[in-house]
Amino acid sequence: MALGAPGFYSPHGTGPWFQPAGTAEATSYYDTSMLRATLEQFIDFDRINSGETRLSVGAVNVATGNFVYFDNTTHAIRPEHIMASGALPPGFPAVEIEGEFYWDGGVVSNTPLQWVVESEPRQDILAFQVDLWSARGPLPRTMAEVITRQKEIQYSSRTRANSDRFRTEQKLRSALVDLLAKLPEDLRNTPEYRMLHPVADRKVYSLIQMIYRSERHEGGSKDFDFSRQSMRDHWRAGYHDTLRTLRQPGLLERPTNAEGVVIFDLATHGRE
Repeated sequence: MALGAPGFYSPHGTGPWFQPAGTAEATSYYDTSMLRATLEQFIDFDRINSGETRLSVGAVNVATGNFVYFDNTTHAIRPEHIMASGALPPGFPAVEIEGEFYWDGGVVSNTPLQWVVESEPRQDILAFQVDLWSARGPLPRTMAEVITRQKEIQYSSRTRANSDRFRTEQKLRSALVDLLAKLPEDLRNTPEYRMLHPVADRKVYSLIQMIYRSERHEGGSKDFDFSRQSMRDHWRAGYHDTLRTLRQPGLLERPTNAEGVVIFDLATHGRE
């Protein structure tokens, strides 16, 4: 908090209340300019933009409040796109891209499942949804716990609610396939049929939810604690949760149920 993280961010010399309005120093606590050099050192942007693997990062337009995706199928991904997707206020300043300013997409949705499952063309999908905040937690007893719990609820992305809603939508899509197949030929030449036909499909989806559970010692600083020990703790938790998940029998098999959606939740289906 006091010294920042080398190669990532450093505190402004003076508090934001004493800085000229409209400057990055007046609207954030830290300077992230050194992050650009770190990203350029460790990320092969030519490979990202080659199309070998699709990459999408989300950010929020500060002026409009709209969620924006920077995708290597539509954008040439550069360090500023990565920085914008992690510019969480008020710690980090908004990042300017082509005259617009962006904050971390987590301000609106921390794990936007819809972008993956609704991308065109629709296809069978195996998705690992990793949430760093858990919507479930104990009732806070102190102000510090209130701050922590507020952030957990704010950034948890409503993971299970979004997944359940998608399951219902996909069940409707599957039912629509059966219904449209029963229509006589004369009804297939109507505007209503042409509108509904692209929506109907039998694509299948395996959604694997992995939700990080905070350790008891973690508090309201978890969203800006990038210390080496914290990173190692998170990496270790993710590694072991992934192993436990992949041990589940049939996890990677193609869904065969009516709606074509299988949702696996490590917390629900067992944790060693």
